[in-house]
Amino acid sequence: MTTEEDKELLEIIREARNKARGYADFFGWGADRDIEEWGVVTSLVESLKADGVTLFTSLERRGRPNDPPDCEALDTDGNRVAIEVTELVDGKAIQAYKAGKIYEWADWDQDKFTSSLEALISRKDSRFNELKGAPYEGGYVIVIFTDEPILNRIAVESFLRGCNIKKPKNITRTFLLVSYDPSIKKCPYYELQFHG
Repeated sequence: MTTEEDKELLEIIREARNKARGYADFFGWGADRDIEEWGVVTSLVESLKADGVTLFTSLERRGRPNDPPDCEALDTDGNRVAIEVTELVDGKAIQAYKAGKIYEWADWDQDKFTSSLEALISRKDSRFNELKGAPYEGGYVIVIFTDEPILNRIAVESFLRGCNIKKPKNITRTFLLVSYDPSIKKCPYYELQFHG
């Protein structure tokens, strides 16, 4: 790298650090939300690939102002898939962290976990008619990501056993992606199962 390239890279790093919220931000790319969303989906694709699963290919960021959806891809049959990304995080814990209370992590129990997922899924389901570039013959996929300190792989698996979420009207598939777990050498992911 040249000295000029070093300066540009350092400026990008400073900008990202200044925008970082400091809490539950494993997937955070404070300088660019479009890259963050693409990075989340890429992490899901990599974890699926590690398990020998191909969900889709040709992943592309749509970016502002071309969203929703945040990303699109092709399914294994070559059909376009709309992908929306959203985060499972406790806003009060973010505010506490910014106020200097860095160990006031959010408490999660079964009810809070389930109701938070339901709210995120409902909100994304209601945006189906706003998708630009439709139709998406391959479906409408939601990727929910989290880096909440309490929501590690073991806690999430326990909460998912008690989850009973009503099937959304428009969403084809929903995945929950948890931040990197060194014990399994990937980001754990779970396809949510709906009822009714």
